[in-house]
Amino acid sequence: MANRITHIRKPNVNSSHEHITDVQGTNVNGTFQYTVAQVIAYLKQGYQFHVARAGRTINVTYQKSAAGNEYIKTEPDSTQKDNLLSLPQF
Repeated sequence: MANRITHIRKPNVNSSHEHITDVQGTNVNGTFQYTVAQVIAYLKQGYQFHVARAGRTINVTYQKSAAGNEYIKTEPDSTQKDNLLSLPQF
């Protein structure tokens, strides 16, 4: 099932150092709102998430930081800008 992430939430909307805490989006069941931890758990179970930007679909993955914290990100594409961070915030 394809889950399209359309919005993100950060604790401080204007901070470039804050991490994404929650996402909103759509799938065949309607709309959803998940924490990043929930998205990572779903990714580990084989579910797919993506963002749609400029007519393209970019897959969302997860990674572990040097400090051991897991976070979500988009797969590399032709842009330098992080596709998740360019989404509107809620």
